[in-house]
Amino acid sequence: MNEFGRLILPVLLTPFLIIAGRSQTEFLPQSTFVDGPQFSVEALCFASDEGEKSRLDIYVDVGYDVLHFVNEANVYRASYEVGIGIFDTLNVSVSEKSWLENIKTESYDKSISPKESNLSQRSFALPPGNYTVRVQITDDDTKKSFAVKRRVNVRQFQKSRFVLSDIMLVNSLTAEGEKRVIAPNISGDVGGLKEGVILFFETYSRLTLDSAKLFVSVLNNRREIVTADSFMQKLAGPRTPCFHTIATKDLGAGDYFVTVESHPRQVNADGSVIEVSASASHTFVIRWKGIPASVLDIDLAISQMIYIVDKDRLEKMKESAADRKKELFLEFWRKKDPSPGTERNELMDEYYARVEFANKHFSHFIDGWKSDMGMVFIIFGAPSNVERHPFDSNSKPYEIWTYYELNRQFVFIDQSGFGDYHLQNPIWDVWSTRPRR
Repeated sequence: MNEFGRLILPVLLTPFLIIAGRSQTEFLPQSTFVDGPQFSVEALCFASDEGEKSRLDIYVDVGYDVLHFVNEANVYRASYEVGIGIFDTLNVSVSEKSWLENIKTESYDKSISPKESNLSQRSFALPPGNYTVRVQITDDDTKKSFAVKRRVNVRQFQKSRFVLSDIMLVNSLTAEGEKRVIAPNISGDVGGLKEGVILFFETYSRLTLDSAKLFVSVLNNRREIVTADSFMQKLAGPRTPCFHTIATKDLGAGDYFVTVESHPRQVNADGSVIEVSASASHTFVIRWKGIPASVLDIDLAISQMIYIVDKDRLEKMKESAADRKKELFLEFWRKKDPSPGTERNELMDEYYARVEFANKHFSHFIDGWKSDMGMVFIIFGAPSNVERHPFDSNSKPYEIWTYYELNRQFVFIDQSGFGDYHLQNPIWDVWSTRPRR
């Protein structure tokens, strides 16, 4: 039970899914259309010059590893079509744009690298309101399509005395003459930025102020403030571009929420006072390099290795100092890497994908990865067949999972009637390592 490779089925490179209410396990079929986050989309709202409309900027960042490159005389080329549709609350199309993106590189390694990507952007002038944005890319060679949907609120800027635009995350800011060149961060992952992440936004003011104080707060996923500061911003008339850097080196992996607020106060000649408040916010994430995106807590990730690591080694990892703990964690998975030398560890990705699936589908009174169903799923993967018996007479609800390749079968019974399924006859090599409740 100490070796992952002995118990876990070979790494699945295709998605897996157990369909509730069916008599058997089904896998997602191969398709020319995949509806999933295969690329990054950002939608940001700014003031527009078109009457009372606002400007919605949509950025589409497509990784090279998603595309199919063709070698032509030692130059690798790929192309894809981008289509953007904007729909109102009644799902009526209000605007759309499409275009073709062409990419070339002389490096094969770049053509397959997840670090390389192509960024494109289009703007839409829209009345303030709620919309759904649908972005689809289609590989010109394979004809495979990927789509992302995003709900956006196009805000009103023209009628406010003082208001902030949406916030853009910026990877880098350089100067070309008198112009500033912004490299936007579309994925929201700022973990690789050593100097911190730059925030870009605009202030729109109808007040007679020459400056405003801005307050910046970063909150964790429990909405606790982890860092905060403030700065004075000179106002250059009705529209002022603003840049501010947040230090991220001391933030651990996780999901974060940044807010920018201002409460300007104008005293008029007659002694009357105008006080207003404005705010904007944005989410960002910090991911560890070489570790699956779902792993945000190293202590939890180590605990979830209970099915593949012996007790003594697991305790040693848990009791180690923070830096050493992460080192031991990565060392374990490096030794199991089926493709050493590449950026991705397929076995680690598969394991934590199963943990994530278990948490989504088998959580009840406890986290899904601790449940009996979660345990079996994490160790053996998706079963070959599932029989569900939720309403049999003279019987409590039960399920039978069969793994044909391993000649194994697991029976889960819902003793309480509240969906809390337990293994009826646990196999010792599985049961002996299950988490204590």
